[in-house]
Amino acid sequence: MGRAVPMILTAVVLAGCGYVGGPLPPALRIPVQITDLRAVQRGGRILVTFTPPTETTEKLALTKVPEIELRVGETPKESFEIQRWAADAKRIDLADARSGGVEVSIPAAEWANREVIIAVRAIGPTKRPADWSNPLLLRVEASLRPPEALTAVGTTDGPYVRWKGPGTRWRVWRLDEDARQPQLLGVTGEPAWLDRTAVLGKNYTYMIQQLVGDPERPAESEMSAEVRIKHEDKFPPAVPVGLSAITALKTVELSWDRNTEADLKGYQVYRAEGDAALAKVGAVVEKPTFSDPGAASGKTHRYAVAAVDESGNESQACPAVEVIAP
Repeated sequence: MGRAVPMILTAVVLAGCGYVGGPLPPALRIPVQITDLRAVQRGGRILVTFTPPTETTEKLALTKVPEIELRVGETPKESFEIQRWAADAKRIDLADARSGGVEVSIPAAEWANREVIIAVRAIGPTKRPADWSNPLLLRVEASLRPPEALTAVGTTDGPYVRWKGPGTRWRVWRLDEDARQPQLLGVTGEPAWLDRTAVLGKNYTYMIQQLVGDPERPAESEMSAEVRIKHEDKFPPAVPVGLSAITALKTVELSWDRNTEADLKGYQVYRAEGDAALAKVGAVVEKPTFSDPGAASGKTHRYAVAAVDESGNESQACPAVEVIAP
């Protein structure tokens, strides 16, 4: 029994020290893979964007990535293997990348009229690289000129923008007077755009981009020069038609066909005695009828009618009709 006591004491001492085994190996600190690589050709540049990783494969935080390896190379003629491709692809030098999005601008002329692959990876503090990102396939075009000679004119349906220059597809952008960034209105196959969404009384700025290649990821030109216009209603309603005049007890009764404009305010009646010039009779009336008790009895009078919209635009007067006042 006396020999068992030292062994029991030894076990107690070891347990009290919290002994859990040998030391852990050092962390490899390999960054996680970049998964949001994107690229587009804009004019004579290739714009590459991605977000550097903020943690390692061991879930340790990275405040910055010491090194980014970005490569651009031609599409291999045989099967694609990323390590073999990377060995021949051109490396684009980048400074260290802190957290947040990164945009890299690369001259496109070297790869004009060719398909290239773009890939990126982060290299951690221990010089160990992450896995390569998703490889992007991009067709690089030789020449992408922005449209020229933009013009904008007002129409009843909205500003009508036209431009000149090569191409068969274009993006149309609009900057509203109270906005900071332009919005994409759409893509067109004609060198013209009617902006039916413009609001009366507001100022607008329009820019156009030429598009070439893949409809999903086309190459794009730089923005064109801007053209500005205020969307104003300067367009009168249609001239009224169907004017007729009949006499009644001490009055001349006029009627005509109703105009169909959505912004129509009413009608202005004109009257002249004999060969005198036509002059306004009363205020604008809403209905397509008018009763005139003020015509001189027994005299020949001419009547005409013009349409007026809510903005005060007035049409030409319709052809006059003659009647002898009762």
